[in-house]
Amino acid sequence: MKKITYPYILKAVLLSCLTILVFSCKKDNLPTDPARIFKPGDLSVSAGATSARLKWTKPLLSSGRSYKYSIDFAKDSLFQTVAFTATSDTLGYVVTESNLAVRTKYFARVKAIATADQPESKYAVSAGFSLSGTQLFLQTRDGEIKETGVTLRYTPTSGLSSIVITPATGTAVTISLSTTDASAGFKAISGLIAGTKYSAELFAGNTSKGLTSFTTLAPTAYTQVLSPSDDLAAAIAAAANNAVIGLNPGIYDLSSAVTFITQKTITLKSTSGNASDTKINYKEIDLEGTGAGITVAGIHFDGTAGNAAYFINFIGSQANNAVAATFTNVMVDNCIVHDAGTAFMRGNRGSAAKDHKITGITVNNSVVYNFGANGTSSYYAFHLDKMQFNTLNVTKSTFYNFGPGLLIASTSMSVDPVPTVTVSSCTLNGFGGSAKYALLDANANPVNFSIQNSIIANTPKSGTVNAAAVRASAAGIALSISNSDCFNLVGSLGGTTPLTFGATALSSNQTVALPWTADTNDFTLPAGSALRTAGSTGGAIGDPRWTY
Repeated sequence: MKKITYPYILKAVLLSCLTILVFSCKKDNLPTDPARIFKPGDLSVSAGATSARLKWTKPLLSSGRSYKYSIDFAKDSLFQTVAFTATSDTLGYVVTESNLAVRTKYFARVKAIATADQPESKYAVSAGFSLSGTQLFLQTRDGEIKETGVTLRYTPTSGLSSIVITPATGTAVTISLSTTDASAGFKAISGLIAGTKYSAELFAGNTSKGLTSFTTLAPTAYTQVLSPSDDLAAAIAAAANNAVIGLNPGIYDLSSAVTFITQKTITLKSTSGNASDTKINYKEIDLEGTGAGITVAGIHFDGTAGNAAYFINFIGSQANNAVAATFTNVMVDNCIVHDAGTAFMRGNRGSAAKDHKITGITVNNSVVYNFGANGTSSYYAFHLDKMQFNTLNVTKSTFYNFGPGLLIASTSMSVDPVPTVTVSSCTLNGFGGSAKYALLDANANPVNFSIQNSIIANTPKSGTVNAAAVRASAAGIALSISNSDCFNLVGSLGGTTPLTFGATALSSNQTVALPWTADTNDFTLPAGSALRTAGSTGGAIGDPRWTY
């Protein structure tokens, strides 16, 4: 028998293994689909206001090759309808608002275009993205939203051409903008439907330059509508509970005697919604007895002629101010109120703590000034000592020269719930005196108190204030000042020792000194001020009316 030597056996085994290895590599390690081999990788999108940047990486096994890429954009991830197509010979592409609609979700896909010796690749598909769009619209002012109209404000910009107003249900309307409108920065729009939500989009040609929304005021069912020649005092005296008295533009006189609103709640509202064209000269408004309350809206109240002592005074009865009473709510909205010798609101006439009660007091979008005799009065702006109340909300308002302090509620009482005081987006300037606590005197009475997104400046108006701006020692209460600017808050007129805030939690506050004195009455924020972006949501702080 022929003998097989060892070297021949070894060679045969090695040849067999090499053959298996070659076929195995062809089957498992080299993809058979070239379209997958040349697919772009790691597709990402970085979107901004008016453009989005796409980036991707080279396909596998692309070394030494140059590719062009096709990019598609669609509103659905299946790309059933392609909205825009582009090409690129780099590993990126920038798409702009000229090709894609802003505030609309899109998907992008990218593939390598076929070459002479290579078919086109598979697609790489992005996650959804959208262009946020340019925002030239400014915040709509509360007082400029009417029942059937609105004034929309925007950054004055050349080329603005139209505003499209679209109701939640119904047909869109296009409002043309003249070159004067574009440079003025606002447009008054009429003919809207009361109580309706609208969106508004600002355009320069076909390019969107801003989007906002607003809801027109609900229609007012007036019980009666008066003109300046009518007797407002008699109408108030004769009004039934829940009457709504409309006032046409002009001047009304309540300065000769105190106005009593006795055991009923009424509304006084300008028909124009504009406090600058509807004025009441007042002496004092007294809410008398259980059930008494008031809403005033869109009115200018001037206490000069009547030598007013208070704006609103809570009493039990004319015969006995101290008689117990439970009042309904008080609302001061979109008003200008000024000039009284003592308090803006006085609520301390009950015989004992809790004899007088009210659920809520609200001041919104209003300007209040010249109370408390340049800080020399002993009455705080809100003098609610001994009155039980649940909430006091002061929002989007300006108070200046308003007395020796903002709020007193210091008489001890067992209260359920603990009253909550919120001052938000307000401007407070030029106040304090008579050695009072400038912001709050709650003493041991439990009161939750917060100031946010506001500007507090220039104390005292005269004399001195207490070294502490806040006195509140009850256990378990919350005291805070946040996202606000506090400057020139000192203990004595002309002094330099800053006020302290005790246990008040302070966060994200500023100490930016503005060019205001204690006598300033124009609180417009300087252009470029850091306070224009210091708010809790990145916007301006203080009363919004002063930001534009």
